[in-house]
Amino acid sequence: MLIALGRRIRALRRLKRMTQQELATRLGFSATLLSYIERGLRKPTPQLLERIAEELNVAKEELFIMKESADVSRLSGRATGC
Repeated sequence: MLIALGRRIRALRRLKRMTQQELATRLGFSATLLSYIERGLRKPTPQLLERIAEELNVAKEELFIMKESADVSRLSGRATGC
């Protein structure tokens, strides 16, 4: 879950054309910490997630929308007989 959350944060940050340094500066911490979060090595607090969403101008829930991989959908299709 942490890795998927980190990847989502990274994707949204890149979509907004922001560097790690830019977002980290706006949040008031180091780019290293943001890198750890984006790689799933550090768990952000709920308050930090709210701030990240605010800086990226997205709803908090947007951080948790995960794209289903092709492998998972293919396996689930087999399991249901589709």
